[in-house]
Amino acid sequence: MKFNCIAVDDDPANLELLRDYLSTLDDYELVESFTDPIKAMNRIIAGDYVDVIFLDVEMPGLSGIDLAKIIRHKSRILIFTTGHSKYALDAFQIEADAFLLKPFSFGHFASVMHKLQSKQVFTNPEKKRNEEQYFFIKSKNDKSKLVKIRFDDIVAIESIQNYISIYTIQKTVVAHITLTKMKEILRDNNSFIQIHRSFIISRNYLEEIENNLVRMKNDLLLTIGENYRDELIGFVKTKTIRTGRN
Repeated sequence: MKFNCIAVDDDPANLELLRDYLSTLDDYELVESFTDPIKAMNRIIAGDYVDVIFLDVEMPGLSGIDLAKIIRHKSRILIFTTGHSKYALDAFQIEADAFLLKPFSFGHFASVMHKLQSKQVFTNPEKKRNEEQYFFIKSKNDKSKLVKIRFDDIVAIESIQNYISIYTIQKTVVAHITLTKMKEILRDNNSFIQIHRSFIISRNYLEEIENNLVRMKNDLLLTIGENYRDELIGFVKTKTIRTGRN
């Protein structure tokens, strides 16, 4: 089985070079490439899960850094390709898996891809979800108690200083863990999306959107952060039925 890849770079020559590199490796296939980051965003958000996304950083209309914030949840592996080392810190703050500084040789490219494979980052997300349908977490209110949380039961997660509140369809659990750590735990589960620096929600329990608010199951009302609006609206558009009326 080959790993499917998408590349976004406003320079067609860079895309062609990447295509050549990937064609030399047996395990990878470049299924789509884009010179327009906006078109790439719409396609990736509406499409299936992607094994690897290669992103240039400096692009007209939408930078690779901003694009990564919108589509990160749609890819198992995110790799930045850029001619500017100054973006390395930004890349890893978005949890990029690798940073390729242009111009990079085929040898260096192959070495990076091999290291990612050897770390077993190319796991099957569907299989992983089947194996890990729940987790246990220590309750803040009773530190001797471990509470079982099923992924399918999570409505939303809220960050409150050094704690999080996990809202499920049956209960609320407060735990001493960061929202960043919870994002790692939920990373391979496409059911979740971050809508605010303090909120992660389950798409399955999203009931209504009005202005800057979302209403979740159990009548939970949460605010949409400005930096997360595009990703949320992009998802909603893929599920919206057009009625022919404004």
